[in-house]
Amino acid sequence: MQNSNWHDLSLHLTMHKVILVMNQSTTGYSSIQAYALFYTIPFMIFFNHFFLPESMMNIIRGTDRERLYLRRLTKIFVAAFIFSSFHTGVNLIFTSIFFDYSLLKEMNFIPIGLFNTFGIFLFYTSVGLMYELIKDISNSIGVSFFLTIFLIGSLFFFEKLIMNQTWGPLKDLVIYTKMLEKKWTVADLLITYFRQLLIVVFFYLIGSFVYKRKDFIQ
Repeated sequence: MQNSNWHDLSLHLTMHKVILVMNQSTTGYSSIQAYALFYTIPFMIFFNHFFLPESMMNIIRGTDRERLYLRRLTKIFVAAFIFSSFHTGVNLIFTSIFFDYSLLKEMNFIPIGLFNTFGIFLFYTSVGLMYELIKDISNSIGVSFFLTIFLIGSLFFFEKLIMNQTWGPLKDLVIYTKMLEKKWTVADLLITYFRQLLIVVFFYLIGSFVYKRKDFIQ
């Protein structure tokens, strides 16, 4: 729906430019705004309903909290991977319907889509870890849901209005734009992955610390 007016753009721009506009980092289907403000909500809903709730009895009886937390991390990985893959699949399938494959091949659109999948996989893994961390602290799914949305949204506007000239975590979600415009090399891509991986590790360490000391009998 976001890209349904692409044919109007094609009257003034080349097909190459149209694809760039459709995947730009400002308002497109693969934009920072979409990832942070729009897709965070369905991701958390998807994560909450894709797996069965944790059994409180198993948690209380569990002697190895670290193993239980790793099980939770695995669930977040799976949910983030499926969600990111579906997002990319929609983009690749519907873009290929309206644009010639030769143009997509020339722009390396499919490989770049796969690179972007891994980038947003790391981002939504961080979102999932943040959501679970807040849930452990607040003991409330509702509080965690809305506070996670608030924090991600606040970070988006903070980066946009105040940190517009400096790096911020959400500014790594521009793989499509930078690589389609050939502004990033493989080195830039690896640096982006490394930064996002550090964020995942950061939330993992804090979340694991809180989880292992959580009183589940509250």
